[in-house]
Amino acid sequence: MVNISEIPDDSNDGCDPNKKPELEEVLRRRSRRIATRNENQNKKPKEEEEKDNRSVSFPIPNELTEACVALIRKCDYPSLSSVSSYFFNLIASSELYETRSRLGLSETFLYATIKFPDTNPANWYILHRNKVSSLRLTEVGSLPPVPWGCSVVTVGQEMYVIGGLLDIRRLQLMTLIDCRTHKCRSLPSMKRGRYKAAAGVVDGKIYVIGGFRMRKPDAEWIEVFDLKTQIWESLPGPYPRTSAGSQFSAHAVMEDKLYMLSSKFCLVYEPKRNGEWDASVGATPLKDLWDKTCCVVDDMLYTTDPRRTLGHPIVVYHPKDKTWRPVKGESLGSLPSYFFSKSEMANFGGKLVILGRNKSYVTGDCIGEKGIWCVIIELEKREGGEIWGKVESLDCVFGYIDIVSVGLCRSLTI
Repeated sequence: MVNISEIPDDSNDGCDPNKKPELEEVLRRRSRRIATRNENQNKKPKEEEEKDNRSVSFPIPNELTEACVALIRKCDYPSLSSVSSYFFNLIASSELYETRSRLGLSETFLYATIKFPDTNPANWYILHRNKVSSLRLTEVGSLPPVPWGCSVVTVGQEMYVIGGLLDIRRLQLMTLIDCRTHKCRSLPSMKRGRYKAAAGVVDGKIYVIGGFRMRKPDAEWIEVFDLKTQIWESLPGPYPRTSAGSQFSAHAVMEDKLYMLSSKFCLVYEPKRNGEWDASVGATPLKDLWDKTCCVVDDMLYTTDPRRTLGHPIVVYHPKDKTWRPVKGESLGSLPSYFFSKSEMANFGGKLVILGRNKSYVTGDCIGEKGIWCVIIELEKREGGEIWGKVESLDCVFGYIDIVSVGLCRSLTI
């Protein structure tokens, strides 16, 4: 508190007009001195002021950060990983995805290749739900173009892109794509360039078969990549007689055997039996209904059958008894025909997902706008071994364009 002392006045009436200006000047000077003194009292030293302005950071435990990031949608991870090296390393760590799995937050994602008429190589697209929960195909711009006729296998949260064609040259390259961060890196090359080779993973090794015309018996027709040592190894023959000129339109792994489909024959390779070839496959109806639109669920091969040979548009091959059976279900019969011709199929977390191209508004089975449509089919195994399918969802995932081709489809759970 500041007290202002009274100024004495010699006049008895206190109203001397000659002293009034002098008194006002004295009061002004005293007021300025008081204001200056108060300002100095309230002003803190510069060091103290800077100290108060500094933000106080409280370290957050890594476990808490990991739990918070685990709650974020996986489709936002690539953006988050670019914020800092800390988030990049966290998103690339296996611990984060173990946490997501433990919390029941793991998601299944579909990767597809799409090619436009004005682009030579195809590009990677990912199927995910946007903010309004609609399925959409979105380009993954950070990934390189996909070589035509390459083979792709998935291991955990990674995809391996093998071989393919560049101009007229078969590629020996293999590229690893980390689907957690959408980063890729080159791996050791194969000894031979390959185009439309068969590929599959058995016991921690990638088997790559065919993809070029074999001109001598000791050629590296089969190469094996050890995921642990990161080394390629060539496997010697004998090879089947039909292996001279082999490009495979489809391939699949069931019960640790690699099944291959070409335009003229089927082959079955058994790595666990010293590389034996299943000679009985030629006497089975495997090739009769196997179409390039196919995938494996629970060690059984599902494929489309546009002719409806067994009365249904989707059939399943049981490798144990080597027979085809229909996938029954009323909703499957009402699906448009473009889901069963020049389409792509994948295992989507135990369900079937098919991407088909709707090219016209005027065809009788058109269900909406032009573009790429996606159907997800839930599978149910009933008594007697019958398998039934039910359409879970049907969406246009890439609209307003019809001159586009859909290629490889691969799914991963992340």
